Amino acid sequence: MGYVSILTHSFADGYNRDFERLFGGGLERYIYQLCQVVRSLGHTPQVHQLSYYDAFHRHIEGIEVFGYPYDPQLIPDAFGEMASHAKGKIIYASCIWHPLPYVPNSLGICHGINWDRQGIPSSVKQEVALSIQHALDHLETVVSVDSHFLTFCRAVCTYKNPQQIILIPNAVDTDYFKPLETEWPLSDEGDQLTEHTLRKKTGNRMVHLHQTEEDSETGDDDQAGRVRILFPRRISLERGIIPMMLSADYLLGAYPLLEIEFAGERVQGSTVGRAFEMWRKHHPHKSRILSKSYPFDEMITAYHMADIVVIPTIFSEGTSYACLEAMSCGIPVIAGNVGGLNDLVQDGFNGLLVSPEEAHITAALCRLIEDEELRTQLGKQARQTALSYDEQKWKLAWKKVLEPFLNSKTPLSEAAD
Repeated sequence: MGYVSILTHSFADGYNRDFERLFGGGLERYIYQLCQVVRSLGHTPQVHQLSYYDAFHRHIEGIEVFGYPYDPQLIPDAFGEMASHAKGKIIYASCIWHPLPYVPNSLGICHGINWDRQGIPSSVKQEVALSIQHALDHLETVVSVDSHFLTFCRAVCTYKNPQQIILIPNAVDTDYFKPLETEWPLSDEGDQLTEHTLRKKTGNRMVHLHQTEEDSETGDDDQAGRVRILFPRRISLERGIIPMMLSADYLLGAYPLLEIEFAGERVQGSTVGRAFEMWRKHHPHKSRILSKSYPFDEMITAYHMADIVVIPTIFSEGTSYACLEAMSCGIPVIAGNVGGLNDLVQDGFNGLLVSPEEAHITAALCRLIEDEELRTQLGKQARQTALSYDEQKWKLAWKKVLEPFLNSKTPLSEAAD
């Protein structure tokens, strides 16, 4: 029926100059899923994005993608150029904290507040507030993925229609991300397989921890007391990689049967990425530090191998996909009390919510490492919480937003009434 152009700073992997693949972050996955909803309504999605390197034009997962080189000091100009080449209706899917030159009758998305650092100068925060007010003055509607942006706007900005900001939290496929089955198939001998035996029979693919050097020498094959912690986040400053590494230093020394897996994308050559690789390579317990970037359709394996998931975000967080996926798999989550994580985790009920600092993260991890009963209790409640965020509800909510936006000249905020 027509085109819908989504303007954003990242979709194809412009960070590592790999334009043939989607970058494995939450924003990129969100845009991909949004494109599927657009298609289901009979429209053709295009994505226009910033490129840290060359201009490019690709078809990725059936979506036409255009990349634009830009000056980091001139982001509004870059979005202006993208808009000049865009077809059909426009959705601004990131960077609304900049004073972008919005095309009239467009829609915006806030994927989480990224100016929530106490150390940012007040002058910068005031500029951001002006940019958000500018967005509300020029966009028909803004969709927020968590309650914090909505609260920010109500407290700082002015706008006439309360329906101009629509809250649609991120979601999870609860039929796919679900707890590991507790009923095991029969063995060749007709006996019920235990979880441990099944893991051995599958080449230890699902084992919580590899054997330590001491286990190998003694032949000890007992899995009791073994615990795996999963950090399913991008290796970046805002995702809390530094306090997580500091916490790992203590935990790996204190618990000889502990293993920690880092499962997330990284920007090759970045300062944080290089520091992480050096830390891992030279760590005295490096045999119990795993690092792997999983394709999305294999990420469930990482959750099923984990006993605890940690989301120690420092700033810039919406309703975290990783947090929702872990909760949906029935894994207890330790999360920083930042952004949309506060919408998901209720401390002591379905996870542990902490200040994202090394001491607090370590204390919470020690508590769950040593209390298997609490892990089980939190995991069950986490699964029940995740069911409220099923992606079918997300798709329906987005269709209600997109149908009047795509098919009517009536301002979307009025149609939402």
